[in-house]
Amino acid sequence: MILNLVRTRTVCQWAVGIAFASLAALGQAEDKKPVVVGWVNWADAEITTKLAKLALEDQLQQPVKLVMADIGIQFQALSAGKVDMIPMAWLTYSHKPFWDKYKDKLEDLGVLYEGRLGLAVPTSIPESEVKSIEDLNKPEVREKFAGKILTSEVGNGQYKTATRAIADYKLDGYKLVASSETGMLNEFDRQLKRGQWALLNAWSPHWMFSTWQLRYLDDPKEVYGKAEQIHAIARQGFSKDFPQVATFFAHYQIPLKDLEGMMKQARETSADQVVADYYAAHKATFSAMFQLAAGQP
Repeated sequence: MILNLVRTRTVCQWAVGIAFASLAALGQAEDKKPVVVGWVNWADAEITTKLAKLALEDQLQQPVKLVMADIGIQFQALSAGKVDMIPMAWLTYSHKPFWDKYKDKLEDLGVLYEGRLGLAVPTSIPESEVKSIEDLNKPEVREKFAGKILTSEVGNGQYKTATRAIADYKLDGYKLVASSETGMLNEFDRQLKRGQWALLNAWSPHWMFSTWQLRYLDDPKEVYGKAEQIHAIARQGFSKDFPQVATFFAHYQIPLKDLEGMMKQARETSADQVVADYYAAHKATFSAMFQLAAGQP
């Protein structure tokens, strides 16, 4: 009887201790200031951002608040300290003007992956007929493309680059057919199904490269630039305020094949579901990233 009472008291004390420890850990997590992460409504940005959020909240118990806005607004918000960081800055070419304007108030946390912009065609179109943007000036090629270049929204950086390409390569007889990203790709798909040639103002990573067999046209004048590097950038002082988070982003990488695969899957389910499944399947990989960030072997 006495032994049972002692055992019961010991178990109760142990349970109470665990409960207090759990409450303390919960309190610490609740006390942490959230990291405000900005993102743009692009397929790769959504996957990259939400995957990082899931990893940070699971591995570091670091609360993360996501804020969506256009890229120009994100840079302004960073410089004003209203957003802590963004993981989708194409600093090599596309967003370099923003970086040059605000860089004195920003931090570069590192490269996450590489991307590319350019004019693309289906691989079914022979390279002997169209290999370079210069080849678009061949009369028979212009006729097969009906003088159309499918592109996304008027006025964005990629649209402006395509306008320069038309001017620099003297692509007389061509016009940009602008639409939303969805509208552009739906039209591209319709042209392919009709057996027509189609010319696309493309970018990668994007699920279009997992859906269709595409190749970029050579760009000898480098109007579109070379490979882009997509960086994680932050407001000034971020590394001091959130050292573990900053170091994580210095080690955060997703294989391009995996990223484009997730982007394609997200169209059939949702980005949240795809991110959750990918993180569960690669949790050990993310744990290794955090170990590297902490300087552990």
